[in-house]
Amino acid sequence: MNQLTVAVISENSPQRALFVSPEMRLEAVLERLLDENTRKSIFLIDAQGMLAGILNLKELLVWGWLHLGLLNVPFPMLSERKLRRLARSHFAADLQIPKSQDMTISLRTSVEEAMDTLLLSSQDVVAVVNENGRVINDLHIDDLLAYAMQEAKGKIYA
Repeated sequence: MNQLTVAVISENSPQRALFVSPEMRLEAVLERLLDENTRKSIFLIDAQGMLAGILNLKELLVWGWLHLGLLNVPFPMLSERKLRRLARSHFAADLQIPKSQDMTISLRTSVEEAMDTLLLSSQDVVAVVNENGRVINDLHIDDLLAYAMQEAKGKIYA
């Protein structure tokens, strides 16, 4: 598995990220996410197909509760400053995870490097980009785990 590249996993893994424009209104993002309920993450993609960032799903959840009028009690783990920021958010870019535009790996990245990238970050997903830097898929930590389990089974029974 040391020399295996992400391309092997990526080509067999379904895309589970929802791709949206950073300028998309959060109401529309939420609607698309609910319409396409197999999506596990939201990537902000610019006009050239490059990763502009990853949307924070937890903040989208709180944003939805705030804007749908369902939040009747304070969230003790959220500061008043953060709640105010969420209340003023209108566009996908407003809920972007800081520095998440750098969460990319290429198809030539080794599986070990991809694991290191995910383990060293606070995220469980990275964008897989082609040689031009355009996003072509997503790679979730569970994709790596599933592949490792398949490899282990193959070695045990081979």
